[in-house]
Amino acid sequence: MFCYIKSAVTVPAAIQNRRRNAVYLVGILANLLLIGGCGSAPPIPWQDISYPSLNVASTAYLGEQLLHQGRGLRTDTVRVGAVRGKFAVIENATFCQLRTGSDEFVSLDTRAIRFLNFIGGTRGYSNKVTYKQHKDELCVNDFWSGCFDSSEAQFDYRPDAICSRPNTLQQAIEYNGRSGDTLNFTYRETSGGQVAFPVTQNFTMDINEGNVVNYKGARLQVDRATNQEITYVVLKNFASY
Repeated sequence: MFCYIKSAVTVPAAIQNRRRNAVYLVGILANLLLIGGCGSAPPIPWQDISYPSLNVASTAYLGEQLLHQGRGLRTDTVRVGAVRGKFAVIENATFCQLRTGSDEFVSLDTRAIRFLNFIGGTRGYSNKVTYKQHKDELCVNDFWSGCFDSSEAQFDYRPDAICSRPNTLQQAIEYNGRSGDTLNFTYRETSGGQVAFPVTQNFTMDINEGNVVNYKGARLQVDRATNQEITYVVLKNFASY
């Protein structure tokens, strides 16, 4: 014969209230920490960018840009392919260093980081991360989310890169290698880091016909080229600035 005994423990109302207050305060603290990470960023000194300088020998490698022109800022950037933590998600975002020497990087997309709650729902957004170069570590500025290294997340630190201003024209030419006497290039036209219209055009240069190529108003002089790298001089960029 089995007997089931149910015991009930009565928790005093004062203790219940203290518990509820503690949970309430933790919630307030978490929200304050989240809001604190969303303070105003310094004004961005946008400028017309034309890179590299004219009439200066430069070297680029397969898949890299030979020249870039648009409206933006020359600064260090962190490009994030994917960060999927328990309490934060980042996908395909670029974060720019707005203060020289600072380890704080800001995305121009105010929803670049999506914070998750305990059941996977959205609890807020942010656009700031901290990048610790000496550790190669990316930290999400949130009480719960913590830091990630390159084994846990996809990100790439790029010194002296271009942070493009949203909704402005960006133009670039990339090197796509050599096949015999033919050099291969790709022209890309984007707006603020995202394709406004999918403008991607491939073009070629026959080195037997000379060492200068013109495209979309830009003019390049090729001094040496292999399938892996190219040495060149920009004689004229897309526009005259």
